[in-house]
Amino acid sequence: MAAGLLTACEKVPDMDSLDADLTVYTDHAADTDFGSFATYYLPDSILEAGNTHVSYWTDQNAMTILDEVETRMNSLGYTRISDPAQKDNADVGVQLSYVAQTNFVITGDYWNGWWDPFYWGWGWGGWYYPYPVTYAYDTQTLVMEMVDLTQRGTAEHPSKIPVVWYASMSGYLYANNRVNRQLLHEGIGQAFDQSPYLTTDKQTE
Repeated sequence: MAAGLLTACEKVPDMDSLDADLTVYTDHAADTDFGSFATYYLPDSILEAGNTHVSYWTDQNAMTILDEVETRMNSLGYTRISDPAQKDNADVGVQLSYVAQTNFVITGDYWNGWWDPFYWGWGWGGWYYPYPVTYAYDTQTLVMEMVDLTQRGTAEHPSKIPVVWYASMSGYLYANNRVNRQLLHEGIGQAFDQSPYLTTDKQTE
């Protein structure tokens, strides 16, 4: 597991120290061969999870965050599938969720999460973490999950989707939206930087 501030490494830092940067936490399924993946599907929205309901963040600010993720994925050698009708052909799916001013805990094993378990199409019945994940956070948090779509089941025998990479960026929610967006962008960059195993064999120099 890798965890730390953008400027220091600490798994569970003093919340007072989060005034400057977000805490970035990542983990992955150690037995996953990321080099075997070539394509990914990234939805054109970020799921906003509240205490009682969910909504989708789709404005220009959300697009800039999604563009940052796309840029990072492409730089690792992955090719994005943009057509929702073709998402079944993707090797992996990348889903983003955002939480503001709430507490939440994710624990390993089976997890239905905020995303509809049937979002990725037929042959799936929810998803699970093949490694333990337990994390508590406050204020604003962006969660990125990469799910392995190559292990699809059938309509008669659906499979749970393994989450092969998990990243969260957590910290203080400023009143200035520009500052919040900048922190999220920096957190995304840090999450990819501390996950060098994500590189696919299709990466180009």
